Amino acid sequence: MDRSMLNHRPTQSERDRTRWVTGAGRYTADIAVPDALSATFLRSPHAHAEIVSIDIGAALAMPGVIAVLTGADCADAGFGNFRGLMRYGADGPHPLIVPFRPVLAHQRVRHVGEAVACVVATSESAALDASEAIAVTYRDLPAVIGIDAAGKADAPAIHPQAPGNLAFAHQAGDAAAVGAAFDAATSVVATAFDLPRLAPTTMELRGIIARYDEVAGIYHLITPHQGINEIRADLAAVLNVPEARISIELPDVGGGFGARSPAYPEHAALLLAARRTGRAVRWVASRSEAFLTDYYGRSTRLAGRLALDASGRFTGLEITYETDLGAYITTVGAFVNVHNPLMSGSGTYGISAIAANFRQYFTNTGPIGPYRGAGRPDVALLIERLVDRAATTLGADPLELRRLNAIPRTAFPYRTALGSTYDSADYAALIDAAHQASDWDGFAARRTEAHARGRLRGRGVALFTEIAGGGAATRDEARVVLAVTAGRATARIETVTGGSGQSQAETYAFILAERLGMDPADIELAASPAHSTLNGGGSIGSRSTLSAGSAIADAGDQLRRHLLAAAGLRANAPPAELIMAGGAICRPDGSVVLTLAEAIAATDAPLDVVGAVPVSSSFPSGCHVAEVEIDPQTGLAVLVSYVAIDDSGVVLNPIVAEGQIHGGIVQGLGEVFGEAMQYDETGQVLTGSFMDYTMPRAADVPNFVTEDRPTASPNNSLGVKGLGEAGTTGALAAAANAFADALAMVGAKLPAFPCTAHSIWRSIRAAASG
Repeated sequence: MDRSMLNHRPTQSERDRTRWVTGAGRYTADIAVPDALSATFLRSPHAHAEIVSIDIGAALAMPGVIAVLTGADCADAGFGNFRGLMRYGADGPHPLIVPFRPVLAHQRVRHVGEAVACVVATSESAALDASEAIAVTYRDLPAVIGIDAAGKADAPAIHPQAPGNLAFAHQAGDAAAVGAAFDAATSVVATAFDLPRLAPTTMELRGIIARYDEVAGIYHLITPHQGINEIRADLAAVLNVPEARISIELPDVGGGFGARSPAYPEHAALLLAARRTGRAVRWVASRSEAFLTDYYGRSTRLAGRLALDASGRFTGLEITYETDLGAYITTVGAFVNVHNPLMSGSGTYGISAIAANFRQYFTNTGPIGPYRGAGRPDVALLIERLVDRAATTLGADPLELRRLNAIPRTAFPYRTALGSTYDSADYAALIDAAHQASDWDGFAARRTEAHARGRLRGRGVALFTEIAGGGAATRDEARVVLAVTAGRATARIETVTGGSGQSQAETYAFILAERLGMDPADIELAASPAHSTLNGGGSIGSRSTLSAGSAIADAGDQLRRHLLAAAGLRANAPPAELIMAGGAICRPDGSVVLTLAEAIAATDAPLDVVGAVPVSSSFPSGCHVAEVEIDPQTGLAVLVSYVAIDDSGVVLNPIVAEGQIHGGIVQGLGEVFGEAMQYDETGQVLTGSFMDYTMPRAADVPNFVTEDRPTASPNNSLGVKGLGEAGTTGALAAAANAFADALAMVGAKLPAFPCTAHSIWRSIRAAASG
């Protein structure tokens, strides 16, 4: 039950949920700005072309048009480059290349949808009409689409500083030890696959309201984001101004998934437009623009080999991980496809020798960025496909082979062969719970029954772990201010996180309320206020509760000590003997020394503290079991059962945690069943609308069985772990293994992702024809 409703006083998150479902949300498109101008963007119809000329004269002469900005205007403004972060390979032969990315294309366009001009007018319709009057002459250049094309010896160069379109290469682990393991192996299995790029498809489209304060020299922005510190640093780099000159207001956010973390060219373009015109300027993307320009996810190619000894134990793992970055580097798009796989690259298994080889390429497609899971589902799928292939080779039960090789609970903290340190886990307990909840032993009967109905029933399991937390900051901070409002003790929490439906305000309130004996309904969250100077990272990488939550706990502990010390003097009792509960400070016998409101009112100084904790990581894990049924005549597949057993550490808000797991599972399933951005050989997008881009729907998924089997993380005071991406990581591998298991019944191979009805049907037909 939601604890906020025990006393019938809703928390801030409960009030927010009511607003959202009753149409009272305050998203960027809902915010009225009197006298604001409207902006639209003219975008490139070519994937790769030189810009020979741009004639904006006719557009400027049209009614209502105030300004037309081009790449030349951005150059005149002295714009800098977007950030591209990477902490690997700097001393190697191929460190990350971060070419200049113009806010508006200058001299060349490098992907379909790249912004070429920004039209500012008194209405959206006037801006749209004027954008059609801009005359751009292009000279077509050959387009490079996909990893295969990028790596060809004669491939056109997308950026002159990146020969062979190679953006980055890095090797990690011990290749010699892996070679020795394979030489001594009794069995070796291999697999390879491509994961297509995915559109983030947030419900809310990107929106921007930009203003410029000429007197103060401050850029003001209202836009959905996932934490002020990341997007503000990005924009400071592009605008070439100190971060203190950028103010970013966070409205309601209708979906993040990582895509709302970095800055986009449109942010900088509108800020320049606001500065040039002296007025507020607004823009809301169309869905077509979102499909063309929102930062994509995945777009990876993985291959691997697993070595086993005679007893079935894993002795060596070789990983090859390639990424199609698109035309430009985003803030962490390259980084997450190295760091996250490395940190999770041993899976849940004690493998003593691992080597990983990374290569990243530029192509003439839109850039990729962080997307739910961000490299973790990719490497988990590789490892779990290898384990299933090993089970087939050995004739072993897939679950028992995992049990044999899983790291034992007593081995934690466990340092992997790739250098990460797992905090805590009990993989055997996850396996036991999944075995029971999925009725593992009853599967043979279910498969027989399905076969009698002409269906192929397959089962897949994923035993996985992933890194959560971390980030570029050295510490996470949160401010807590206590006050008395209408006779009640109240608290205001300030963080630099930015939620998009995770009920952060409620979870944070539970953390603070437990320490101060407050009602959670009296605690408010100010998430990423526009001028916040707190340190820390945003709501990315499943880090919010373990980072900001731990900082809130630290602030709460500071306030608790202060209030108890003051109350101890009044009660003539040691502070350690006093109790804070029910809005009061009490003696052990229950008699009240002070109400909390009285204690706050009696203090001489404001009760305003900043809690701080070092940045830390955690390693949530899980065992997920999926079952699918395939109609071999049509290739149509149905997910008939899904069990998720997760270790998310200490769970502070069970209902919200379950919702996060559910959402993650559905996104992982979407990748297997249908989601994929597709392009033709010229770089034109073939899946630029919901008519073409397949999304999972409620009718496509069964009721999930979810259970917690937590082990507390020793890396933070709350014992929590991340959980926002675990569902995706588990679902991708479990569902893929289920498809492979079903198709193996007729000798068919797992098709390329996504496993659409057509691709499944073709695989079955190919197997039948020999």
